[in-house]
Amino acid sequence: MAELIEKKQLNNIAIWMIPIKETNLPFVLKGVFFMDGNPLPDTCITMYNLEWDIQNRTLLLPIFAPLQWTFHDSIAGWILLRLIQWFQVSYKIQFEDETLQQAQVIPVFLGISVSKSIVSFTMSQDKNSLNGDIWHRKNVWFGGLSRAGEYTLRKVVDKDGCYTPAFNDMLTRVQNECLVIGHDSN
Repeated sequence: MAELIEKKQLNNIAIWMIPIKETNLPFVLKGVFFMDGNPLPDTCITMYNLEWDIQNRTLLLPIFAPLQWTFHDSIAGWILLRLIQWFQVSYKIQFEDETLQQAQVIPVFLGISVSKSIVSFTMSQDKNSLNGDIWHRKNVWFGGLSRAGEYTLRKVVDKDGCYTPAFNDMLTRVQNECLVIGHDSN
């Protein structure tokens, strides 16, 4: 793998998890999001630098892309990061309609989508947060046997690169140092 694993600090995430290229990403998806309550060893995501499919209301989010996702600086974080690289894990986010209130989140491993009969992930914008500051991530495993792994996405950096009120709360609950996939070393 040519990608570097880098250590970064969450307390200055607004200066390194940024848009590198202009895309047509909808306003509500811009910024950096904290996975509040996520039981896995990862903390923040961004949807910057990804092409929005306007016609199909779809976004493909490669977790293994540089500076898209942060992982805990721990053994579990390292293991998760490497598994995501090896299996080239992505999420296909398909919104129901133009309101961008509700989406199906389809895990993709090595280019193969996981069937909804195995796992059905959804993402719903909080009714009191029409600007995309809060999203609820729900999970249904094996047709409803479990709902493990649910969490709330909270915007911690807005579209202008400014920290939101949720940012300081995040810093009190997570380790500051994190791991990210860096840019190719070539």
